[in-house]
Amino acid sequence: GSFECVCAEGYEGDGRDCTDLDECAQGTAGCHAHARCTNIDGGAECVCAEGFAGDGADCRDLDECTDGTHGCDPNAECSNTDGGYTCTCRPGYEGDGRRCADVDECAADSNDCAPQGLCENTLGGFRCRCAPGYQGDGRRCDDIDECTLATDNCSDAALCTNIDGGFECACSAGHVGDGVRCENVDECAADLPVCPAH
Repeated sequence: GSFECVCAEGYEGDGRDCTDLDECAQGTAGCHAHARCTNIDGGAECVCAEGFAGDGADCRDLDECTDGTHGCDPNAECSNTDGGYTCTCRPGYEGDGRRCADVDECAADSNDCAPQGLCENTLGGFRCRCAPGYQGDGRRCDDIDECTLATDNCSDAALCTNIDGGFECACSAGHVGDGVRCENVDECAADLPVCPAH
């Protein structure tokens, strides 16, 4: 023979005067730990935080590295983290991971080429080769003895002397020239005092 007033779900009071409950502040909204809770009239709204997917009550981490939604440079490694990711430039590159630039190991003198080697910068690394007159893999270079190997270009009338990284040619006695070309000296025509007067 009477009636009773009861506040609807999401409200509190005596039924005649009902005020909205703040489920977010009270921790009763049922949002996931990785969800953002927003109080609405008569309830709460749960939305998964950035880097997570789901209905708000259940949020799972997104793997931006696998699904290709990361912002890492093509020359960086992507590492998934809880709710995000990190970018790290690969060896041979420098930067913040979102932008990576090639390191010039040759100019920076951060290479292991031999002192007699030549450094050639490449994307993400470098190559070593031996300078002319040396042989090896570029990280170790040994002098080539052009005189012993007969790979010099000295004249047949010259003496070949091996030097570090090359060789020198000197015309033998009785010859003149630069060692590559040697001409016989005609001591008789030059009227040099090599023979007795009679």
